[in-house]
Amino acid sequence: KGVDMDINNGEVIVVIGPSGSGKTTFLRTLSFLEKADEGKWIENGEETDLHSADKKQIQAIRRKSGFVFQNYNLFANKTVLENVTFGLTVGEGVPKAEKRALSALRKVGMAERADFYPNALSGGQQQRVGIARAIARNPEIILFDEPTSALDSELVGEVLKVMSELAHEGVTMIVVTHVLAFAREAATKVVFMDGGKVVEQGTPKEILVSPSEV
Repeated sequence: KGVDMDINNGEVIVVIGPSGSGKTTFLRTLSFLEKADEGKWIENGEETDLHSADKKQIQAIRRKSGFVFQNYNLFANKTVLENVTFGLTVGEGVPKAEKRALSALRKVGMAERADFYPNALSGGQQQRVGIARAIARNPEIILFDEPTSALDSELVGEVLKVMSELAHEGVTMIVVTHVLAFAREAATKVVFMDGGKVVEQGTPKEILVSPSEV
């Protein structure tokens, strides 16, 4: 319902709000996992219509962005390494995909489990593989959809640690989450959504400490 957002390079936008407020739908339309009724993605002055984009335009945006799902979405019949290299080789034809995949796995502390299958990993480890899969593509922006909501509480910390490290490295991110501690620590901007609209947006202090809307 008229969601407008400006994102600069290196920003970490954290989107919060009650269930059903449109947070996940917003993310999914940006990555064309859902088709928007209307709207535009404007990057460096170049416009892409989110409703009528053709296959080539969709592919161009997906190449620039990574998506980390709530429930990992790993292939159960592929190893950790194969899960990370699959999109690079099949989707993009990247040479030396294995080298890039191992580099991404090292970044999230999962290189030593490259030969494991997902069912041998904890939820937190699987989600770290999901993050590695996203960053292996060297995206300009990574979209995170409730990356810790399917995890037991003791596993949340290891995923948030990886995300905080990415934030400090200047990776541009939009993160839908209910973990306000992460928003306080890592966000450059917090967006509060309700009823499909952006109700308020500002710094973590403005939104989490002294919001103008209650």
